[in-house]
Amino acid sequence: MKRLRQSLAWGALAAIVCAGAAQAQSCDEHNPASPAATGQINLSASDSTNDRRDELRSFVVTGSTGPVTAKIVAASPPGIVGSVSATPEVSRYSPHFGEQLKGIDIHVRLKHGDRGAVVSVSLRQVCAQYFRDSFLY
Repeated sequence: MKRLRQSLAWGALAAIVCAGAAQAQSCDEHNPASPAATGQINLSASDSTNDRRDELRSFVVTGSTGPVTAKIVAASPPGIVGSVSATPEVSRYSPHFGEQLKGIDIHVRLKHGDRGAVVSVSLRQVCAQYFRDSFLY
């Protein structure tokens, strides 16, 4: 009896995993009503793109090019963020090796340069499979 219950439990778990995989494969990146996932990224001085340190930039690999929404969750010092943009993109950082990573390109413009600035951005993307901060920028 115990083995039967364990078998049924494993069978149910396998069915759930297979259903989740099928749903991920059938996700329509062009349909805003498709399932979406959320993640959060922290940007700091190591993400600066210029000597003035007034722009932070990163690329988050998600496996999707679906629509993105972004909002600032926290910023230190308070009020330092001038603007934030997050756009879906296919990165071709290393075209010689055929690399094409689907994800989100994030730009945070600061009101003034600050080496100690830290900005937390919440991201939501349609059909995102995972949120991995990358080495690209």
